[in-house]
Amino acid sequence: MSYRILSLDGGGIRGIISAVILAEVEKLINQPLNQYFDLIAGTSTGSLLATAIATGSTSQQIIRLYQEKGKNIFPYQSRFSLKRLKLLFKYGISAPKFSDQGLIEVMQEQFGTVNKLSDIPDFLKLIIVSYDTLARKPIVFKSWKEKYGDVCLWEACVCSASAPTYFPAHLLNTQGRSYSAIDGGMGATNPSACAIAEAIRLQHPIEEISVLSIGTGDASRPIPWKKAGFWGLANWGWEGRLIEVMFDASSDIHNYITRQVMSEPDIETDRHCGRYLRLEPKLELDQIDNASTENINGLMDLTGKYLQSRSYQQPKFTNQQLLEKFLGI
Repeated sequence: MSYRILSLDGGGIRGIISAVILAEVEKLINQPLNQYFDLIAGTSTGSLLATAIATGSTSQQIIRLYQEKGKNIFPYQSRFSLKRLKLLFKYGISAPKFSDQGLIEVMQEQFGTVNKLSDIPDFLKLIIVSYDTLARKPIVFKSWKEKYGDVCLWEACVCSASAPTYFPAHLLNTQGRSYSAIDGGMGATNPSACAIAEAIRLQHPIEEISVLSIGTGDASRPIPWKKAGFWGLANWGWEGRLIEVMFDASSDIHNYITRQVMSEPDIETDRHCGRYLRLEPKLELDQIDNASTENINGLMDLTGKYLQSRSYQQPKFTNQQLLEKFLGI
């Protein structure tokens, strides 16, 4: 019997892309997602998705969460917004773009203030990825391990989603130790390789593991050498350009690692592996903090069209057909 992994990328408001794909998965399997998958891993906005699924939310409820609460987390688009004045007074000119107040309030409203990682049912494994700037090491929250068992679900998600330049680092205190937590996307925007490593440690042979990896959009807008070759700190830092490129690079690298690991030793990695499926539409605009109704609706429409379009890796099939084939429908 296959050990089923669901891996969910980071990407801010673009998590709505993953939510729409998950709605199609839920419809095809005709059962709750937390009863179908054995291990769910998420980074940043993917941690919200993963935790919501693990705690029994439906994909439609998650879609409504992005639609109704996205602006609470990302209340404006311009760094020159008057709403940002309080942050400038508090942190100075180097202030993050947003306060984490909205993020914290949405996570607490969604998951409560007392529900902990250890409250996740034993039949399901939940992984949330963050990074500690004190120890300069990743934080991998695991629902089945005592080390982080007392951490509240809302706080683990805030740790995972505190993207540098967008939000302040989150101070986590647990079991007598402090962590300065920032977005897990700094190391693993795509947590699929982390999930496989944990599954193997749980004594599941690689041959029995299947991975559905869902991204939040593959940025297709190039940065010409004439720009990148001469950009300095100000240019790369403007509107989160450096963070977005780092997140994209991290996702692509972990996709490469996962594809290598999941492929048979005697075949090239660009060929299809039936136990691994990566779904991610291409994007022209890669903003992760545009929570406008227009952008959210546009991302949902883009995702619907992507599912019906031909796969660029396997042109004989649509992405919908590949998903059905992977799920054994």
